[in-house]
Amino acid sequence: MDITTQNIIPSFLQLKYAGVQFADRILGRKSVDKWTNTRSNIHDNIEQFFEKKGREGRLIKLPKVEVNSYKEFKKKYLNTYTPIILKGLAKDWNCCKNWSLDYFKELHGDDEIVMMDYSDFNNGYQRTYLRDIIEGIRSGMGKYYRFYPLLTRHPEHIADFDYKWLRNCKQKDTLAEAFQVFIGGEGTGTPLHNSICPNLFVQVFGKKTWRIFSPHYTTIVDPKPACNLHRDAPTRNNKVFDPFNPDYETFPLYKYIDMYEADLEPGDVLWNPPYYWHAVQNPTDCIGVGYRWVPLWFSFKASPNYFLLDLITKQPNFIATINYFKKDTNLIHLAETNHIDKYLKEEKERKLSKS
Repeated sequence: MDITTQNIIPSFLQLKYAGVQFADRILGRKSVDKWTNTRSNIHDNIEQFFEKKGREGRLIKLPKVEVNSYKEFKKKYLNTYTPIILKGLAKDWNCCKNWSLDYFKELHGDDEIVMMDYSDFNNGYQRTYLRDIIEGIRSGMGKYYRFYPLLTRHPEHIADFDYKWLRNCKQKDTLAEAFQVFIGGEGTGTPLHNSICPNLFVQVFGKKTWRIFSPHYTTIVDPKPACNLHRDAPTRNNKVFDPFNPDYETFPLYKYIDMYEADLEPGDVLWNPPYYWHAVQNPTDCIGVGYRWVPLWFSFKASPNYFLLDLITKQPNFIATINYFKKDTNLIHLAETNHIDKYLKEEKERKLSKS
C-alpha cells in the first residue's frame, strides 16, 4: 500500500538535513547558508542518488476502501501512517445529508468571521460575514474560507457527526481537538503545506481533490523549520511548487517524489497522517470538515525532528498556539503575521461598545 517507500532518500542525508533545520531555527537560514554549504551538498547528493537509481516519482490514485470498524481502520491505516480514503463512511451522517451552502447561509449567515489572505499572509485579514462568503461563491467570486470553527460557535452540530467513531481514532495523549469547516468555490484551493495534526477529513458537499506525499520527502521541500502547527513550502523564483501543475525546471528534485492523488466525493473520509505534505483543489463548490487533533507521541513518531521544532516555536509559542487552535485556527495565522494584537484590540473595543 505505501508507495512512498519506493524512492527512499538515504537516512544519512535525512539526518544531516535534520541538523540543518535545527541550525536554521537557531541561527537563521541566511546565516547557515553563509557559513556552510551543507544544504546544497545534501541536495546535490539527493539528485546524484536518484539519477543513479534511474527512477522518477509516480502519481498514484489513492485507493478507496471500506472498513467494518474503527479498530480495523486504526490497525491497517491510522497506526501505520498510511493515507487512505474511507469510501462513503460518512454518507449517512447528518452533515452529509443536510449541509449545503444555502444551509449555512440560512442558519449561520450572521456569523462574523475572520478571512485570512492565504496567498499572502502579510496582506492581513478581513472581517466579514459568513453569508457574504457564501453569496460570493454563488456569484462565482470563488473565495475559500478555511478553518470555520463551527463547533466552537455552534456545539449542537456535534450531532451531525458520528463523534464516537471519530473520537475513538485519536490518541489518549491528545492536547486538543477541533472540527474545522472549509467552504470553497469552484477553482479555489490551498497550496502545499503540512501540519503536526492528524486529519480525518469528511467531504460533505461537492468534490475535492488532494495531492499528498510523505514527510520522508521534506528534505526535498526544504521548508522553514517551523510555523506553529504547520509549515508551508518555500517560494523559489516567486513560485511555490504546485503538485497539480508541477514546474520541474524551478523545482527539479520534486520529480523524484512519489505522490498520491485523492479524489473525494460526498460521504468520503480522507485519512491524512501528521506531517504529510498536501495541496488541495476544489473542482466544484464544496464543503468539507477536518477533524484534527494534537497528539504527542503519535506525531513525534511521524517526524521527531519536526515535532521538536514545533515545540519551540515562538510566534506564537506552542502553548498559545494550542489555545488558538481550540478557538479558531485563523487566530494562529494572525499571531504569526503580527496582526493578533490589532485583532484582539478591535474585539475588546467591540465588546465595550455593545455593553
